[in-house]
Amino acid sequence: MLRPAPAPADADAGTEPPNAAARGALAVVFWAWLPFVLLVAALGYVALAVRRTRRGHRARSDERAALLLAAMHGRPADPAAQSPDEAAARPDDDAASPDEASVGDVPGPHAAGASLATLRRPRFLTDPQRLLYLILRAALPDHVIMANTRMIDLLEVAPGPEALEHDARLRELLHQRLDCVVCGQDFVPLAAIVVHAAAMPRAPEEQKQAEALRELGIKCLRFRADTLPRPAQMRALVLS
Repeated sequence: MLRPAPAPADADAGTEPPNAAARGALAVVFWAWLPFVLLVAALGYVALAVRRTRRGHRARSDERAALLLAAMHGRPADPAAQSPDEAAARPDDDAASPDEASVGDVPGPHAAGASLATLRRPRFLTDPQRLLYLILRAALPDHVIMANTRMIDLLEVAPGPEALEHDARLRELLHQRLDCVVCGQDFVPLAAIVVHAAAMPRAPEEQKQAEALRELGIKCLRFRADTLPRPAQMRALVLS
């Protein structure tokens, strides 16, 4: 009697189906790339947040500068006007200072001091200079702003009057002033700004001043007091 032939062994027995192997490979690739994708997403989120913060800061600076411009142009420039804080900080004229009380009516240097008191400026900066300073502070928060600076302070001049006596150009610079000077964080001067009245033409002294600044490698900018740029425009003009 013939015995039936044995059934062929299943070739796939004990092996993983093809679709299961593909899913395993995809899982390996997914878990291998997941940290990289998360890192890129985190960096993108941080960059977007920093950009949004800077945009908000710039918008607030522009808004503050616009309010300052409106406030300065909306009222007459009265350098003698003083705030209540300034009035409270200034001593009464009737109250005698300790020096005056101790000396009494003895004539001497105190007479010169009284005359200097009549020449005292209400504020260190004029209204146009103050507005320029505030705009520069809003436009360049990462820079140092110096106000009402002498031209001679940009030079290294030997102490004593000898250098000035032998150089007429230095004597001219001694009496010239800059409304604001923009410096880097290392206090290296980058740009000098001058404001002038609307109907004031460029004087010969200002031309010499501009030439001296160019010789020193410092940018010179000149603006009308009633048309000062906004902070964003000012930053572009100073750093361009």
